[in-house]
Amino acid sequence: MAVTYEVVTELVEVEEVPEKMPESLWHSEQVDDLKGTLKVHLVSKPEAVVMRDIYLQHKGKRYAPDLSVILSSFSREQVGATYRVPEDGPPPDVVIEVAVSPKSLGEALSEKADFYAELQVKEYLVVEAFPEKPIRLWFARPISGERPVPVSEARLETIGILVRPEGQKVRLFDFQGNEILSPSEALERERAKREELERKVAELERLLAQQEAAQTPSEQR
Repeated sequence: MAVTYEVVTELVEVEEVPEKMPESLWHSEQVDDLKGTLKVHLVSKPEAVVMRDIYLQHKGKRYAPDLSVILSSFSREQVGATYRVPEDGPPPDVVIEVAVSPKSLGEALSEKADFYAELQVKEYLVVEAFPEKPIRLWFARPISGERPVPVSEARLETIGILVRPEGQKVRLFDFQGNEILSPSEALERERAKREELERKVAELERLLAQQEAAQTPSEQR
């Protein structure tokens, strides 16, 4: 008896994602610190999302900013390596690029700035963080048609943060002037305070021991 086999071929559409260039350790540390600080500040807003290296796609164009912040709620389950605007949700409220070379800075200030303007991003911050050089900031409100310009500090109204460069660090403050620390920075400062307290206690104990040793026998009786 002849046996007939039916072959079924199913075509599955696989999303093709452009490969990102490997980032330097310096770049990764800068972006991770910023992301951690932003998440600390936005902890009171559970609907807010801070995305790192997720491709933003709009009208056939696609770029992956270092950080993008979306304050409105959307279905996170359906978002993979690409966030499509407006199919998956609204455009980011804030986009942050960390440029660590002249090439990446040029891209951030030109074609990427154009793309974020098309997306109607509310606020766009470029952190110029070249190794061994002081950090500089570039800021724009793409939704208003602005181009990135150099600024001494950037006020991100949408998320309530003031960004200031300090040497090779970026410092973030709330609008009341309180510094916002990343988890690693908060831990490091707490450790430094504890070590300083232990040092002071040890110094007081040393001085007390010296005073006791200097007492005359009659004073000790």
